Amino acid sequence: MKSIKVASTIALQLDREVSGEVWQGRFFDHAVRTVKDYMGTVEYIHLNPVRRGLVSRPQDWKWSSIHEYSGMAAHEQERRCGLTIDRITLPAEQGTRL
Repeated sequence: MKSIKVASTIALQLDREVSGEVWQGRFFDHAVRTVKDYMGTVEYIHLNPVRRGLVSRPQDWKWSSIHEYSGMAAHEQERRCGLTIDRITLPAEQGTRL
């Protein structure tokens, strides 16, 4: 993880001609084991721009996958921000192990 952080920080700093930190000092790894855990992780990610004060709602973040998770067609998501989500189809039962 350290080598990824160092390499990407250097690349971004050179590309943007800026300095400063890009990554937080540590990270928390977690194996997603159930559908419920997966959906909780997705919700956490969707709320990140809100927690950082970048937008007031997850839907307002241009690059958020929340739109596709709430039913937006993949081609519409790609038109909106240039990205599509390649994700698995999850079982309906929240306790199902992945």
